[in-house]
Amino acid sequence: MSNYSLQSYKGMATRHTCPNCGDRHSFAYYVNEQDTPLHPSVGRCNHESSCGYHYTPKQYFHDHPECRAANDFSFDRQRVEQKTKQPSQPTSVCYIPIHYVEKSQSVHSNFFRFLSKLLIAYYGSKAKEVLNRLLEEYRLGATHDGAVIFWQIDRNDKVRTGKVMQYNPEDGHRIKGGQTSAVNWIHSILKKQQVLPEEWQLSQCLFGEHLLRDNPDKVVILVESEKSAVIGSAIFPGYVWLATGGKSQMKEEKLRVLSGRTVLLFPDADGYTEWKQRAGSMTFCKVIVSDIIEKNATPEQKAAHIDIADWIIYQIKEGRLMCTANHLVEAERILQRMIEKNPVLQKLIDDFDLVLVGASPIESSD
Repeated sequence: MSNYSLQSYKGMATRHTCPNCGDRHSFAYYVNEQDTPLHPSVGRCNHESSCGYHYTPKQYFHDHPECRAANDFSFDRQRVEQKTKQPSQPTSVCYIPIHYVEKSQSVHSNFFRFLSKLLIAYYGSKAKEVLNRLLEEYRLGATHDGAVIFWQIDRNDKVRTGKVMQYNPEDGHRIKGGQTSAVNWIHSILKKQQVLPEEWQLSQCLFGEHLLRDNPDKVVILVESEKSAVIGSAIFPGYVWLATGGKSQMKEEKLRVLSGRTVLLFPDADGYTEWKQRAGSMTFCKVIVSDIIEKNATPEQKAAHIDIADWIIYQIKEGRLMCTANHLVEAERILQRMIEKNPVLQKLIDDFDLVLVGASPIESSD
């Protein structure tokens, strides 16, 4: 029998992404007596006070009884007898009062300063109107030290949390080192202030999810970062731009809100293969994956892990934003049926090179 203990398994920790918050950092795994991790998802995020992720071996074997039966595992040196798996009770979702969003809403973040300069250069006098729209739609907040707050608000207009990040106002890149924490969370701050109870549990949603309710017929564009969603919406406002919050955050419980929608995925340079594979299982919506970065980014851009926001900024500076179209590939016939149902999709196809994945032939009744 094997006993699992919680250890910082350094051989894998530097390359691991937390399954919950999506950040790459040291991760404490449950390992056996041979220092072998039980499973990449089983462990505790070392940002637990801000992230809250802690998936124990007991929970893992409860969710995967076939593994327990096959390996005869034990915990705390007491044998765990295999029991009939009971259906898990749904966990109630915890929320943050909306007045924190209203109080934080501000143009005084370094991210917004960068965004202002970018849009003034692109739109000229129209930039102020676009900036006001972005501020109101995404309810962008700011902290006293200029960090931006990307609020996660679900389709019922309930606040799940806020993601706090600092950006360089000159180039729009995230500040990850020095005295600034890479990511902080509003729910973590409120817990430390004892505004929220200790038992408050994080349940994330897509960034921008609240925009779905008022835009039922618009095509959805899903990207990794909140920054990409905001910049994408600034330049291509005819679509609902949402963000997962990280490459590893393509979780079905978050994506189910997209049921019945036409969804375009724009993965970062290092996420194309993973997102293309994930898109194949998104049978509850029509999915198209863009390979514009995969096909057109330079080796240097790929090495820098650029995202669609970086690509849009690059195209703006080069004066070639609207000149990246390529003809459709093998999926053109199926995609044409989708265009008939969603005519606005054609404009985006003209703007970006899109590839259809994970779609079955559409019947006339669809």
